[in-house]
Amino acid sequence: MKKSLQLFGIVLFISGIILFGLMHLAIALYIPHLEEWSDPPGKLAVVLNEIIGWIPYVLSILFMLLGGAMLIFDLWKSKHKKQESKKS
Repeated sequence: MKKSLQLFGIVLFISGIILFGLMHLAIALYIPHLEEWSDPPGKLAVVLNEIIGWIPYVLSILFMLLGGAMLIFDLWKSKHKKQESKKS
């Protein structure tokens, strides 16, 4: 169970990083074709609206957060187990 949780956290975190990078690449490639944008939302929000990229962008952030949380939880759990075994 421990290894599968750790592996799933690593896969989620890395896939979030890759998706985040690909979304920024798509944004950078689309910005020269941007005709006009307004200051309050900014270029990023306008491009994400035009390429319909909000879902993968938010999903990449969620993947990174969930993967990182799983890894931190796994590290905390293993540290807690080591402390319990030292007390016994």
